[in-house]
Amino acid sequence: MLEKFKSYRTLATLRNSNAINSFKDSDEARRKKVSIGVIDDKTFEAKQNLENLGYNITFLSDPQRLNVVVPHHIILCDLQGVGQQLDTKKQGAFIIGEIKKNYPEKFVVAYTGGTLDHQVAREAMDRADSFQRKDANIEEWRDKLDDMIQRLLDPVEVWKRQRIALANTDADTLDILKLEDAYVTSVLRKDHSTGSAFNSAVNSSAIKGDARAVVTSLIASGLFKIMVGS
Repeated sequence: MLEKFKSYRTLATLRNSNAINSFKDSDEARRKKVSIGVIDDKTFEAKQNLENLGYNITFLSDPQRLNVVVPHHIILCDLQGVGQQLDTKKQGAFIIGEIKKNYPEKFVVAYTGGTLDHQVAREAMDRADSFQRKDANIEEWRDKLDDMIQRLLDPVEVWKRQRIALANTDADTLDILKLEDAYVTSVLRKDHSTGSAFNSAVNSSAIKGDARAVVTSLIASGLFKIMVGS
């Protein structure tokens, strides 16, 4: 009975804290922190130019297993010619859907250099966080990636995405609130250790299945560590 009267820290606490300002780095510093994976069966011509601007990019080719995306925080995914061993019709759109389902903390940019089936294109747009033409100029790619990196390293934005993903798994509202409280506490303390409030809350939480996968994926991605400290 006493638990219902407990005061929990929410994102409002984080928004109102001066600590949030300490997470603002220069564009160059942010680019170095974030790993970008490219899924394409051919080449990604913008790769070298973007690396020259300081982005950390790994070419993943056409993966046969989804777990190759785990170490990367942003995924650029071609919509054609990839994923045929997973879904011959939807191809890249299928990969994007699986990434968003299993790793909701990641940002995914869908891109293509060709003409797509209308239904496949619509599904890809619905599943991805953003869309870009493959032949977009470097300034367009730069602006797109910098915006995503800024959002990716914003503690408030990160948990908003996690909260939505947890709600979509039908996780209990109180369990989500407890996790949010622990997350906010750890961010304010800049504590990403295995004994942090957030890690401890995840380990002791009653959530199971897809809901547990959502929060453990955030920890496994290394994003929480990048966000709150070196």
